[in-house]
Amino acid sequence: MDEFLKLLELGLQTFEVSGSPQAFLVLFGLLFARFLAFVNIVPFFGGQAVPAPVKVAMATALVIITFPAVVQEIPMDGKPLGFGPVGFVALIAKEVFVGFTLGFVASIIFEAIVVAGRIIDFQRGATMGELFAPQVQRQVSMLAQFKLQLAIVVFLTIGAHRFFISALVKSFEFIPATKFPQIEAGWTPAAEFITVLTAQVLSIGVQLSVPAVLALLLTDLFFGLINRVAPQANVFFLSLPVKMAMGIFVVLLSIQIIVTQYISYFDDMFGAFEFMIRFFSDMYK
Repeated sequence: MDEFLKLLELGLQTFEVSGSPQAFLVLFGLLFARFLAFVNIVPFFGGQAVPAPVKVAMATALVIITFPAVVQEIPMDGKPLGFGPVGFVALIAKEVFVGFTLGFVASIIFEAIVVAGRIIDFQRGATMGELFAPQVQRQVSMLAQFKLQLAIVVFLTIGAHRFFISALVKSFEFIPATKFPQIEAGWTPAAEFITVLTAQVLSIGVQLSVPAVLALLLTDLFFGLINRVAPQANVFFLSLPVKMAMGIFVVLLSIQIIVTQYISYFDDMFGAFEFMIRFFSDMYK
């Protein structure tokens, strides 16, 4: 261990980084905890489809990018940090909580998109055929899978992930890794915001599914009229393939509208992301 610390100290001196190797490792671990918690939860980084070593490498790369901006938190005179092992564990838990919360906020819109696909599949009677979506780590319906993958492609194509990564990197300026928050009264706005944001999963899901649901409702009405004219016809089984095809047709027909809606919701999601960063930063003033 001593040899490793000496080698690390030599490497720090090479890159003109002041401070003790122990303080460097502590700060590196705190940054890594926030980034890994975020990378592990957001769907646009792949979810379970991405191997754990890749996630670790991604979090490490983000730490390396961020470290020069937060290196001033290390005592330059070689003094130890102002907390012991228990404090370090508490700070790790705080960083994991911050990363998880920010990742949760960034994932809300993707959960709403999955809900939209499930609503459409429920309306067209296709909820029995489900697929595993590694990005959200659970079984989803077929159209929910399609909508989710489309949303991730659009999200990455327009470069929205860069804004979230940039905001996450800058969050260390407002939420210091080596300081404890001043927990006081006033959590009601944040709790209300998270509650409303979570409730919007269903609201946004319904809005995204409206075109297909209306088309399927008209299809049901059409076959209902046929049943009134020809009661002997088994319209239930006749309508199943038509509703299957109609749901897919309407989704493909409205793909441009869907993409526009996605981009609008991504912008709203980024606003919610910045709100949570500002809320956390108020605890350090």
